[in-house]
Parts: sequence; structure tokens; C-alpha cells
Amino acid sequence: MKKNGPATESMRDDLEEETLAEAREHTTSYEPYLEASLGLRNHWYASFFGEELSEGEVRGEMICGERIVFKRLDNQVFALEDRCPHRGSAFSARPECYSKNTLTCWLHGFTFDVRSGKLVEVLTEPGSKLIGKLQQKTYPVQEINGVVFVFIGDMDPPPAIEQDIQPKFLQSNLVVQSVARNKSRANWRLAAENGYDAAHLYAHRNAGLFKQIDIPVPLSTFPSNKGKVTELNGDNGPWGIVKFDDINIWHAEVDGTYITAPNVDPHLEHDNWDIEVGLFMPCGLEVDYFPAPGVLHFEWYTPIDEDHHLYIIAHGAICDTPESEVIFRSRCKKELAPLVWRSEGDNNVPVGDGDTWGFNNFDDWGREQMHHVYQYENFWRRERLFRPDYIVLRWRNLVSQRLRGIQKWGTWAPTRGWSPDGKNYDPKFGPK
Repeated sequence: MKKNGPATESMRDDLEEETLAEAREHTTSYEPYLEASLGLRNHWYASFFGEELSEGEVRGEMICGERIVFKRLDNQVFALEDRCPHRGSAFSARPECYSKNTLTCWLHGFTFDVRSGKLVEVLTEPGSKLIGKLQQKTYPVQEINGVVFVFIGDMDPPPAIEQDIQPKFLQSNLVVQSVARNKSRANWRLAAENGYDAAHLYAHRNAGLFKQIDIPVPLSTFPSNKGKVTELNGDNGPWGIVKFDDINIWHAEVDGTYITAPNVDPHLEHDNWDIEVGLFMPCGLEVDYFPAPGVLHFEWYTPIDEDHHLYIIAHGAICDTPESEVIFRSRCKKELAPLVWRSEGDNNVPVGDGDTWGFNNFDDWGREQMHHVYQYENFWRRERLFRPDYIVLRWRNLVSQRLRGIQKWGTWAPTRGWSPDGKNYDPKFGPK
């Protein structure tokens, strides 16, 4: 790993000798990370759940600033650049499919084979000389455990997808249940760091989840030393940071006011949480266990543009029989999923009511509150970090060392709120 300056060395050798705020002031070892506001290039990204695209259906998405149109054909998902090479119209704005293998531009009838990207006919000039000459860009796609992943980059062939997926997501007999997929207003890096930042547990101290599962909740957790943090940085990936937090903050006091979280006896010290949390490139989180014992929690923070990410949440469990799978999926839908995410129509209430907001709804709202200062007020260089942020710096350094590229706009222009269907991309939230 690249190390720039004595502050970084000291921070790693002994967390007690120097505060992270001082270390951060001199640390420049993660400049590539600071440049990656649009995401990492040449990586695989979770894009949507397979159940969201039925056989023969078409949908458009924006991943890392690139507009992509997906179509399911013979139970396999294919992807093309979502702008016709003729005049740039988006196929997904009004999909037309005259055969199962093709996708036609609704404006002038240019028709492409979704498997190869080749132009096969022009309906407004049958037999056009352009047939066989125009080649639409295609994207590698793989569907694993009900999640559709797309490769954003130039590498041909792309790297093995296993390098870019949380390790426990690939376990045998793992059953994955979709929970939520939301367009969130925050840069992907803030989302990834927030999901991994245990000190933000303080903000969740009144979450309804902890009242329902009736376990004592600390105000914060973090590792006591670097030995509690495992960096997966081998040659073959996946690359990530896994931590076990062995310092739990149960009580605090402000001017005589004693502060605890739900289910905490203010006169006792409680057993430490035994939860493993890992953050993996390019943008995937895994938590073992959450929100209940025996359950794996997965999140992805897929970049849309500098101001938005796709917040994708799923739960998983090892199920050895069809009966256990049925039980797990039912439990997810009825009990676990509502604890972490409540969509419109699920009796959501205004911000601040911890009893009725989903745990991750609150995270989503919190990231939006941080986004403006980081994206537009240079808080990446103004932030003042403290000891629990050690793992955040480890993550930034790892990404800076292992990224295969930094995504740039290039020929893709910021959309300024553009959306094929007018629903998935709110003009009020577009890049300025």
C-alpha cells in the first residue's frame, strides 16, 4: 500500500500516538479516491434485482454516468448503450421489440440485435447500407443470486466478477431476498463510508428496530487497534476491509445529563456486539449478522452520477432445503425487511420518528444531509476525523491502491435530470 508521509505511518503503527484528525491533515495517500466522484472504472456493479426485469421486458438505468438499456432474452439479461447511434434517442424511452432478439429505436426504426449490438435493419430504409456497419456498444452482464451486475469499463475480457462481489454473497446454498432498491441523493462514497462507519450508530439510538428485537445498543463501536481490522488485499480479490469492533461505548454524559441507547441499563456494562462488517470494492457492504442472528445483510451503493447512487439492499441466509428457503423468504418479507426499509405506502412518517422509519431509510436521509458539503464545499479536504474513522481511511487507501480506473464523463454528458420515463430521475435533483 502506498504511504505518503510520517502521519500515515504513525497512524498505522499506533492509533494512540496521534489523532486521526491530525493524521488526516497531512495524508495524501488516497488522492485517486478523492477523484472518483463518478465511480470506479473497469468494475462490476449491482444494478437491479432480476425480478424487476421479466422475460422480454426492457428497462433503462444510469450506472456511473452511462445510460444503459437492459433486455431479458431466454432468461439472460443483455445490455446496450441507451442512445441510438443515429440521432441519440434513448431506446428505453419507448421500447419497441419486433422480435425477441432485437430492440428498435422508436424514432426512426433503427433495429439492433441485443446480443451482439449489430444493426440488423432500418425500418424507415429497409436494406440500408448502414446494416452490418453500425455496431452499438454492449455491456457484459451477469446475474448472481437474483442481482443483475453490469461491467462498466473497457477491459476485454472483463475481470472475473468474483473479484468485485462480497465474498459471503457467493456462498453455496445462499438464498438472497430482495429488500429495496432506491435512487438516493448522495455521492456513492458517502454512502459506502456511512454504511461502514460504526460511530454513526449514535444516530440510530432510537431506531424502532432495536426496540423490536430488544437488544442493548451501544452509542458507538470501533476497533481498539489495527489488529481488529483485516485488509483483504491479495492479487486476485475481492478487495475489502473487514472489521470486528471490540470497543463499545454504552454511556455518555453532557452537563449531568446521562445518555444511553434503548435497552441499555445505565448502571451496567454490556457484552460487546459480535458482528463482522466488511466493505468491498467497488461499493458493496456485507454484515454478519444483521438485522437478526443468522441473517446476512448486503448493500450496494452503485453510482448514478456525482449526486446520486442506487441504494440496493438484500438479505441472505444459508438454506439447505426448499422448506427452509420458503420460511426465510417469508420472514424477510413480513418481519426483517420492514425493519430496515419502508417504502411509500408502508406507513412512513416524517423524519425523526425512530419508531416508524426503517433503519436504512434513516441512513439514506443522513447521507443526503452530508452530501452538499462534500460535493460542493470541499469537505473531502476540510473534514476533521477522529479515532473511529480509522477504518474509513483504511478503505480510502485500499480503493486508491486497487482501483482499475476512475470513471469520467468523457463522451457521456451530465444529464441535468434527464430520464427515459420521467420517473427514475427527478429534474430537481440533476447535476448543476
